Amino acid sequence: MSKVDLHLHTNLSDGLISPEDVVIKAKNNDCKIISITDHELLNEYDALAKKYNIDIISGIEFNTSISNLHLLGYAVKNFKLVDEVMQNLRIKNERVCLEVIELLKKDGFVISETLIKKYLQEINLDYSILDKRKLVKYLMYMGYTNSIVETYETLIGKKQKYYVPNVKLSPEEIINLIDQSGGYTVLAHPNTVTSDKNILVGILNRLNDAGLFGIEVVNDKMKLSETEYYQCLAKKYNLLETYGSDFHNPETDNIGIEINQDNCEKIRESMVLRRKIWYNIVRKGRKKIWH
Repeated sequence: MSKVDLHLHTNLSDGLISPEDVVIKAKNNDCKIISITDHELLNEYDALAKKYNIDIISGIEFNTSISNLHLLGYAVKNFKLVDEVMQNLRIKNERVCLEVIELLKKDGFVISETLIKKYLQEINLDYSILDKRKLVKYLMYMGYTNSIVETYETLIGKKQKYYVPNVKLSPEEIINLIDQSGGYTVLAHPNTVTSDKNILVGILNRLNDAGLFGIEVVNDKMKLSETEYYQCLAKKYNLLETYGSDFHNPETDNIGIEINQDNCEKIRESMVLRRKIWYNIVRKGRKKIWH
C-alpha cells in the first residue's frame, strides 16, 4: 500500500497553511505523491519536491459555470498558456470582488480595497489582485464571520445580500485549456456535484465527450458506498481513478489517502512521468495535443 493525496489547498487560495507546511505534513504522513490544487492558481513546486524528496504533481482546481461542478487540472506542461487565461479571469473577478466590497461598505462594514491589501501584505499573501477568497480572509480577520462557510452562507454566497456572481469558464473550456497545455482534467469530489445519479451520469457524458481524463473516487467527505459507485463510473467511462483529501484546515483535515500499489503506479506513470503512451493506450481513440 502507498499513500497519495492529489487534492490539497494552501493559504494561497482558501487553505490555512503555506505550501511548504502542506508538503511537510504530507511528507510526515508518508505520502509518496501529492498535488497542491489551489483554486484558479497554478504553481510549480519543483524546489519543495526536491527539498523534501516527494513527488509533487502540478495542480489547479477550477470552479466551472455549472453550479457545484469543480474540475482539477494536473501535470500541466505549458504553464504560460494556463496563466494567461487565469490572469484574464482574475482581472474580471477582481471587478466582481470590488463590487462586493462597495456593497459591504455601504452597509457600514469597515472595509475597502486599501484595507484588504494592507492586511494581505501583513500576512505575506499576494495583494496585487483581489478575489473573493482574499475578501473572506479579511472578513474573518475583522471578526465579521468565524469561518469560510459562514462567510458565504451569511454574507457573500448565493441568495445572500452581498452576492455578486464570479465569472467562470465552462467545463469544455477548462478541459480544452488543460488538454492544450499538456495536462489532464479530473472531476473533483463528484459527491458534491449532485446526489441524483441520473444527473451525474448526464454531466459525465458531457465531460467525457469533451475529453475528461479522470474522476476523484475518494476524499474525506465521501461515504464508502459513494466511492464504490464512482469506481464503477470510472470503469464505465475508462477514467483514471484519483484520490484526494480536499485538505484545507490542519485542525480538521487529514492529508494522505492509502491506496494499493497498482493504482499508485498508474498515477505515477500517467502524471508524474507524464507518459504520452499511457494516455493513448488507456484512452482509446482520443486525440491529444502535446507541446
